Amino acid sequence: MSEVEIADLVSALDSEDMLGFLRLFPDDFASQMNNVESIEISPTTPSSVLCLGMGGSAAAGDFLASLANYQGGAQVTTWRNYGLPNWIEDDSLVVATSYSGNTEETLDATSDAIGKGLETVVISSGGKLAEFDNHISVPGGQPPRSAFGHLFGALLRKSISSGVVPNEDLSGLFERLKETVEEFDFVNNSNSPTLALAQTLLDREVGIVAAAELECAGTRFVNQLNENGGIFARSNSLPEMNHNEIIAWTDDSAKNSQALILLTWSGMHERVEKRVDWMMENVEVEVAWQLHCEGESLLEAMLYSCIAIDWISCAVAILRGKDPSAIGAIRSLKEHLS
Repeated sequence: MSEVEIADLVSALDSEDMLGFLRLFPDDFASQMNNVESIEISPTTPSSVLCLGMGGSAAAGDFLASLANYQGGAQVTTWRNYGLPNWIEDDSLVVATSYSGNTEETLDATSDAIGKGLETVVISSGGKLAEFDNHISVPGGQPPRSAFGHLFGALLRKSISSGVVPNEDLSGLFERLKETVEEFDFVNNSNSPTLALAQTLLDREVGIVAAAELECAGTRFVNQLNENGGIFARSNSLPEMNHNEIIAWTDDSAKNSQALILLTWSGMHERVEKRVDWMMENVEVEVAWQLHCEGESLLEAMLYSCIAIDWISCAVAILRGKDPSAIGAIRSLKEHLS
């Protein structure tokens, strides 16, 4: 398919300029992390952090949890439900994220947290959540799942100031993220691998297998393929999937029906690297990709994965003739619940 044909398809299908917002991802993240080196760190760190959210807004909590597991000073858990977990402690920090500010489950859990007297911070572009104290505002006016740079950046900045994760050197990061956008922008870059990868995912069951530190990215990949692309997908992580799902991958029936995407990065455990090598050699499905998330740190590898995931899922949508912004079923459900 020529660049002109792709551009015409995007023009006809992308009703809310989703791809335009994807190009702004590095700027969105940078705007939230502006002058991060000057953040004042709290002398006390919460015993745990509970991140409230649903859908794309919950993904920020998943990414923070992985970062905290790898280099943090407190446990971080994502809560996708009404209410609160029974184990929540009095000195826990609760961070509620809803891009619209009106997510039903998040509002319910936030009210419970405030009712219990827990330190609670809210992140939104407006809505009912903005009526609570300790509100961190992010710009509105875009599809929520394209606002991850704002949402994760705001959560990360708060977590750094609370001592949950350390401040790290971001020199050159934003420029490298812009280069990654250029790499995956299948409209403006004729050498982008995005369309070729997306084409192979059509009419197959998509299985995403991620290094443990990128399990958050695997979950987000599934969600973006579901919502942007309109296709089913599932995710699992290494080394866990080697103890069960690997049998299904090596079954003869998988060869023609499955598409495998491996999410890897340079900081994987050396034994996980060996597991990845074995899978690439022994899983004989016709479609198998290793998407190596580049970066000088886990944070950068995570952000690289976000950019790749967004562009691939939108390419799937365009190739299927779907508007990547269309979420008719979600709107219908919300009307039903109201």
